[in-house]
Amino acid sequence: MTFRVRFAETDQMGVAHHAAYVVWLEAARVEWMRERGLSYRDLEDDGISMAVSPLRVGYRRAVRFDDLVTVRCRLVEVRSRYGRYAYRLLGEDGAHVADATTEHVATDRSGRAVRLPAPWLEALRAEVQPDEHA
Repeated sequence: MTFRVRFAETDQMGVAHHAAYVVWLEAARVEWMRERGLSYRDLEDDGISMAVSPLRVGYRRAVRFDDLVTVRCRLVEVRSRYGRYAYRLLGEDGAHVADATTEHVATDRSGRAVRLPAPWLEALRAEVQPDEHA
């Protein structure tokens, strides 16, 4: 996913605020799913959410308003109630901006951990790319 940093995503110093990264990771993850024919909305409609627990970002270089950023996303692990994604963020010059991981627990509407529906689990397992740093 590639986009330009919006002014609203920057802080007083003109640098993209750390909170913007959370939104960018979510957008990249949802697009990653969509590109594979999986709809997060459909999963939600089935009463399953993927709660984030935890999220880690390692910042390497600042990005500023109107900079072009690319977020690469891949699923590195999936289990019956769990998934872990890895991300690499690149600047428009290809410079390494940040690395991130998000871990997700499948929950029902009450927040209780549940198993992913079998079709989802099978589809996600087919897309796993193990973490090259593990």
